[in-house]
Amino acid sequence: MDLNFDRGDPLNPKGHALLYFRVDTEPDTVYATYVVTLPVKSDLTKYVPPFLASHLGNLPLSDLSAFAMPPVPEAVGSFAELERLSQLREDDLVFGGSMFSFDLARMMETATEAVQVYSSLCSDSLAMTSTPAEGAAAAIGEELREAMDATPAPEPEPEPEEEPDDSLNVNEVLFSFMSESDKLNELTKLLGRLRFAVDGSDQPTADEVIAEIIVLARHLPENFKVHDLLDVAKDNSERSSQLAKLYIDRCFRLSAGEEAAADELAIQIQLLRD
Repeated sequence: MDLNFDRGDPLNPKGHALLYFRVDTEPDTVYATYVVTLPVKSDLTKYVPPFLASHLGNLPLSDLSAFAMPPVPEAVGSFAELERLSQLREDDLVFGGSMFSFDLARMMETATEAVQVYSSLCSDSLAMTSTPAEGAAAAIGEELREAMDATPAPEPEPEPEEEPDDSLNVNEVLFSFMSESDKLNELTKLLGRLRFAVDGSDQPTADEVIAEIIVLARHLPENFKVHDLLDVAKDNSERSSQLAKLYIDRCFRLSAGEEAAADELAIQIQLLRD
């Protein structure tokens, strides 16, 4: 992802920025969030119970150095208002690109990716502005690492067997307490994570999300056809993306009791499949 600085210097970012996106179908609206890079890293695993950690998306709990708030960009009045705020607050003003405003999970993933890029720019800037002593220390450290790498490493000890992952059992309990509306919202988030993993060829993450969706499907009516939705979501083609949107829209229509609208969507799905 490339970030365009409307205000500020990408070679010397301030460490705090107004990050905004545009939507092709909403030319008069911008979606924005506020990005902060921390001078002191935080380990949130001290404060988050383990059974909830898997539900916090891609947030790096053990090494939190940068984040966006809100995590999903919100619609703001105008670009001129963002410019005014960035000038008053001495913030960087950064454009992250275009997105779809109806896909909340994808919006969150895109914002997270932009935060990582902005944080990297900040880290690069600090590295380039280090003192001579810091630079010498870094160079010595690099030489030591190269020397250690050249030394034959001892034979690795056998890795201990991994303990069974009980996160799916935790999900089973959590899903059983959710309302149908909450389950569909969770399904939407999981589909966004799956699409992001498929686009990035991240098969381990894709397999993990697929397992979660299969568990969630057991807690939704069969006529929602979550398994059919999952089959098309595994493919990153444009046709599969359109089918996935129709399927999830149909789920929400059925949940709201809008049978006629759901039947119309089923016809569109069949036509697109054929």
